[in-house]
Amino acid sequence: MNPKLALIGMWLGSWALVNPVPAAETNTVAGRVGVYDSRAVTYAWFVSDAQMAELKKQVAAAKAAQASGDDAKFHEYSASLKAKQDQIHRELFSTAPAAEALAALQAKLPEIERAAGVSALVSKWDEASLNLYPAAVKVDVTDELVRALCQPTDKQLKTIESIEKAAPVPLEKCNELIQKGEI
Repeated sequence: MNPKLALIGMWLGSWALVNPVPAAETNTVAGRVGVYDSRAVTYAWFVSDAQMAELKKQVAAAKAAQASGDDAKFHEYSASLKAKQDQIHRELFSTAPAAEALAALQAKLPEIERAAGVSALVSKWDEASLNLYPAAVKVDVTDELVRALCQPTDKQLKTIESIEKAAPVPLEKCNELIQKGEI
């Protein structure tokens, strides 16, 4: 396997898990909750300029460690990038929370919530959190979150559309596929 491609692939993930993001206290609209497809939001975060720059930085550090013969540091980077890749696969192919994407949006979330007139943001796959709002009108804010992360190209928009049309892989199955190296 090409070490460069392996390093790029390994970068694709994150460790953090995110709960529903509460709306700003100034948001007084009750009975509406913003829902989003966490897979599409994860994809938008991953292709964003900021994330691509971070990826390049991580790959460069790993390459530098490898080039200098620092095998311990290289293996440390590789293990970290592999764990991140596994997590991003859970977020992109299954229903794991879009942790890093929402963290990147933290400063923009209150305005997105105000503009959508919602009191909280919840992944459409997070049934436990959605159950906290049984009577709320669900407002899809996926596009707003995607566009706050990046300005997708036509090709990226088609990818996002196909992500949203496909059913997510059950998390347990996704973990099995990751273990087998199939995704």
